[in-house]
Amino acid sequence: MPPTVPVPGATLGYDVAGPESAPAILLVHAGVATRAMWDPQFAELADDHRVIRYDTRGYGDSPGEAVEYSETDDLLRVLDAAGVERAVLVGASRGGRFALDATLAHPDRVAGLVMIGANPSGMTDEGVAYTANERALETAMDEAEAAEDLDALVRVEVQLWDLGPDRDTDEVDPAFVERAIELNVGAAHWDFAGTAVPPAHPAVDRLGEVSVPTLVVIGDHDVTDAKVAAGLLLAGIPGAEELRFPDSAHLPSVEHPERFTAALRDFLARHAL
Repeated sequence: MPPTVPVPGATLGYDVAGPESAPAILLVHAGVATRAMWDPQFAELADDHRVIRYDTRGYGDSPGEAVEYSETDDLLRVLDAAGVERAVLVGASRGGRFALDATLAHPDRVAGLVMIGANPSGMTDEGVAYTANERALETAMDEAEAAEDLDALVRVEVQLWDLGPDRDTDEVDPAFVERAIELNVGAAHWDFAGTAVPPAHPAVDRLGEVSVPTLVVIGDHDVTDAKVAAGLLLAGIPGAEELRFPDSAHLPSVEHPERFTAALRDFLARHAL
């Protein structure tokens, strides 16, 4: 059984590996996956880093009650449980949003920031020009959720997020499609009724306050609002670097794990993280 950390209204499952004295990295998963999405990075980075990953509240091994809670507080509780004072935060999608919020709320706990297909908290879709495919897939997703049709929901979410709204299954590696479905099914949490409370001061208005090395990762096939968000992050965070994947959508770390890990290692090395 993996270790767990109790938090108000929930229990969070996490993993930790690597030398205790090594620089630390915390991996935060996307909404269409669990911490299992980090399997390749977790194993490889643990050679010379202290690596932590966890299931966010309501996902995987982290059951929760119907209470209000803070994703930032949960993230810090995991760092505390792992005995880590300061870490590079690597977050995908919603996990990247949590990582940015934690960076702003507790800069003393964060050494670096990597955001993959992530929107800053407080960002709206005002002015975002969604494509017809995106709107159709969003409608299909809402219908599947309302009907609690898990099979349909998985199909739509894998198409929208993992493949991207403009790619077909025959344009990607079949092994990636299989893995995307597996991760998405594992992320199902119909019975979770907790309510995440947004930060009092949204990150979208505070990007200039980020003072750690930051890497913004985006796939060319990602959804429109993620691309818009990447532009906001790159323009607003001082010194932010861009890493583009022309052959990926929302989860390049899953679709191209070796290339992503190599790029992450390069970022860490250049900033002595």
